[in-house]
Amino acid sequence: MKVVILTPHMTEKKDDASEISEVGTEEKKNFKDVIPDKVKHPSTWITAILVVFYLFLLGFLDFVLWIIAGTQFLFTLFTKEPNSHLSTFSIKLRNYIVQIVDFVTYSSQERPFPFNPLPEEDND
Repeated sequence: MKVVILTPHMTEKKDDASEISEVGTEEKKNFKDVIPDKVKHPSTWITAILVVFYLFLLGFLDFVLWIIAGTQFLFTLFTKEPNSHLSTFSIKLRNYIVQIVDFVTYSSQERPFPFNPLPEEDND
């Protein structure tokens, strides 16, 4: 016959282990409930991918803006007035950049070009 003597220290470990396993199963059950349906929806992830795409596009458009600004400076330097065609294009570019910034910052749900037409020229 074998006699096992349990010390208080041994029983605490057993109780802790059972509590940990109980908490672990509760966390697994609650974690699935915590994830909102919006996170699981594909449109959320498509929008996130588009936001990243438009952020890269803004980096490229920044380069284009530097070229326009330099070219306009040269036109002004040599002809004493800016190029009207570049001015018209820069207004359209500015409106497009505003449209992208609004979408990327979730200020607007309207997707910029090519999903919607380019913004119209306005002289604000």
